Amino acid sequence: MGQAMILFTQFFTRISVPIEIPDATNKFKQNIQYFTFFGFLVGCVEAAIFWVFTLIFPLWFAWILYWITDGLITGGFHLDALADTADGLYSSRAPEKMRAIMKDSRLGTMGSLGLLYFYLIVISCGIIIAPQLPLWQLVGLTAVTTMMAKTGIAVLFYKMVYNGSGPSLSSLWVGVTTWRIIVAQIFSIIVIGAILQIPGLIAYAVVMVLAYFYRRFHIHLLHGFSGDTIGAYGDLSQVIFLLVYAGLAGVML
Repeated sequence: MGQAMILFTQFFTRISVPIEIPDATNKFKQNIQYFTFFGFLVGCVEAAIFWVFTLIFPLWFAWILYWITDGLITGGFHLDALADTADGLYSSRAPEKMRAIMKDSRLGTMGSLGLLYFYLIVISCGIIIAPQLPLWQLVGLTAVTTMMAKTGIAVLFYKMVYNGSGPSLSSLWVGVTTWRIIVAQIFSIIVIGAILQIPGLIAYAVVMVLAYFYRRFHIHLLHGFSGDTIGAYGDLSQVIFLLVYAGLAGVML
């Protein structure tokens, strides 16, 4: 597990860990059961920073600073995928052209709007939720929200179909054993249930249901996944989770 944590940290964050992990490709596949645990560890770091912010600033502003902190720690890794996916899917082109647009490093109009909408939604949801939770639970929500990016991505690894012909990021995840994905999801369920209880579990379930339709859509349209379309669902998982949880907050909390 130690090597997995180092490898995930090197790959998914801006934290420098100068340790070489041999056979990295296979290590990725063989340690997916720890993927959501890694997301939770990163979330705990961000949650601790968020808690410090709450001692200095109003909750709404601390929540905004949490998202800035997340971007600095992760380097906006999945945000780039979200923007590329939005540019490709909303280009109204043939599937081959969509894939080419996603590979283009330049940011287009829909990619810009996608990032803008993402931050508007997640920040607004936090502002809605913050007054309705005790501080410990709000701090826990930040850790869970960070973890949800990895939770949503992990479920897409189930019988994943790669839509390219050569090596790429998404090809790393082809052939992930099902039991590893299940273990990763069980960990998320336990954490979410312990911190956010029934409303959190309902929000998690919605993310899983929509992952099924997201998978069907991409297999039908693009004949599988690329690194961008997988990464984009990490951000979409956070959006879906917070939207549902914010909607339930006024009813169940």
